[in-house]
Amino acid sequence: MAEKFDLLIKGAKIVDGTGNPHYKSDVGIIKGRIARIEQKISSDAAKAEIQADNQILCPGFLDTHTHDDLYLLARPTCDDKVLQGVTTVVTGNCGLSIAPISEEHETELKMFFGIAGAKYVKEDQLNLHSFDDYLDKLEGARLGINAISLVGHIAIRIAVMGLENRAPSAVEMDKMRELVAESMKSGACGLSSGLIYAPGNFAETAEITELAKVAARYNGIYTTHLRSEGDAIFPALAEAFEIGKNADIPVHVSHHKVTGKQNWGQSVETLKAINIARDSGLTVTCDQYPYLAGSTMLGAALPPSALAEGDRLYAELLNDPSYRANLVETIETKAEKGWENLVKGAGFKGIVISIAPQHPAYIGKSIAGIAEMEHKNPYDVFFDLLMIEKHNVVVVLFMMEEDDIVRIMKAPATMIASDGIPGFGVEKVHPRQTGTFPRVLGRYVREKEVISLEEAIRKMTSFPAQTFGLKRKGVLKEGFDADLVLFNPETILDLATYEDPNQAPAGISHVLVNGEVAAENGRITGATSGTVMRHGINT
Repeated sequence: MAEKFDLLIKGAKIVDGTGNPHYKSDVGIIKGRIARIEQKISSDAAKAEIQADNQILCPGFLDTHTHDDLYLLARPTCDDKVLQGVTTVVTGNCGLSIAPISEEHETELKMFFGIAGAKYVKEDQLNLHSFDDYLDKLEGARLGINAISLVGHIAIRIAVMGLENRAPSAVEMDKMRELVAESMKSGACGLSSGLIYAPGNFAETAEITELAKVAARYNGIYTTHLRSEGDAIFPALAEAFEIGKNADIPVHVSHHKVTGKQNWGQSVETLKAINIARDSGLTVTCDQYPYLAGSTMLGAALPPSALAEGDRLYAELLNDPSYRANLVETIETKAEKGWENLVKGAGFKGIVISIAPQHPAYIGKSIAGIAEMEHKNPYDVFFDLLMIEKHNVVVVLFMMEEDDIVRIMKAPATMIASDGIPGFGVEKVHPRQTGTFPRVLGRYVREKEVISLEEAIRKMTSFPAQTFGLKRKGVLKEGFDADLVLFNPETILDLATYEDPNQAPAGISHVLVNGEVAAENGRITGATSGTVMRHGINT
């Protein structure tokens, strides 16, 4: 007698993730895998059944750019992502992995994670040093979602050099190579960089290249938050391509965008540059979130030379009027080179506070609006917030334009990713944390008809799985993992807003992670069927 299916999904319109048109079929699942796809499978052959009623059934979405490193430990069910159909997340982005950590420089690295949920994580879960320690902690958390992680250049550099604004010595460079190799052996899927953030932006191209060469030896990928997404975006792209070519490693451009009104429209040329690099033989891909605003820590708007001062900046220097005056001159004149000037890119009207624990009245207000309310200069609001709150202020930055978003979304080499910062249902973070994937399907597929449903799902499933080396993910096919999303294409929509970001989307009826129902009709079930994926080991 044939083994019964653990679950049978009947009457679905299947969009398989490859870009092919949908077709109608039933899907039988056994032991977390897709066991059979046929037009008609008898209900008697299954232990349990879901009636799809002509809804779309597709592979679970892969969120290739997240900052869920601590969210996974604090909330293993990863509600924000699972409720929008995400079944796999990639952590460790923008150079900011939670490991490796050295005892000497532990404080410097952990300060970056204050805005990403450190206060919600149990102290013993942060008792880790190696990359292997971090993956072990994830495995012990019994996740409700699949996770794979990059090792971050910033984490590597801090572990060896702290916040030093200089080139590494030969000994330090060897130690950094060693840490990358250890992390890759443990299961990191590649190396990430965040070249607008100190101390990442203190590194010369050669330093990144040497570390990318190590990741390449383990068939990893190099992902990068470019050194500039605004005025210097073309040199920044050229640097990424140079690293990829010299390290012989695939390059993935994180959250590709064009920032600053003066640069709007230049996505025509950035996409052309990506295609030229691809035609030359380099593997180049990118991801994108579908919003006009980005989000990051407010401190990133300071010149790198200021951030190199560490805690002295907040405790002493920002209290000095002459130091403030020098900072203003640097920002206004763009005097410091090799730095993404977010203040000039967004303007104080476009910098909106989303997290500021000691200033709840500021949430949702721009720095310009706060300055008017407080009868202060906008720069003083900016500096006072940093002096009081230190690393704990998160902002939303309105810097992009819709035509660029649409153009980048249409590009074949673009996939979809959230770049979200978790809000834990309390903080007013950017709505991309809870709305990214349904937003594309509801607004850009159904309402604006920018791309087809099949193409959107390819960008969320098989394409990211291929890019990050996940061999049993991303395609609805017999033998593949049963990570699945069932949704109504007529009603799927993001409901999260900048004013109220902690809202789950509409239109998704079921999300399955390795064959278990992880979400049903907007409710997390508590399933713990997620897998911690180690690159080259169980991917």
